[in-house]
Amino acid sequence: MVLMATLHIKNVPDELHSELRRRAELGGTTIRDYVLGLLRRDQALPSRQEWLARVRDLPPVRLSQPASEYLAEARESRDLQLSSRVNGEAGLDGP
Repeated sequence: MVLMATLHIKNVPDELHSELRRRAELGGTTIRDYVLGLLRRDQALPSRQEWLARVRDLPPVRLSQPASEYLAEARESRDLQLSSRVNGEAGLDGP
């Protein structure tokens, strides 16, 4: 037999409760199941402290050029793709 605890949350603002109800209804579920899903998703993620510890343990990244140059290149590439799509030079499915 699995034991289950009860969690009561008091003083939930009406706007928040209404939004939870709306989202639960959109998902075809109850507020209880919707909120349990939110809690499960949150618990599946590492805590901020755990995440920072993992990041600290990663090896440093060595770049051949400053990060700003990589960003500028990526933005230029993106702008060219968007421009060609706007001007009808590429199909809707591809760059």
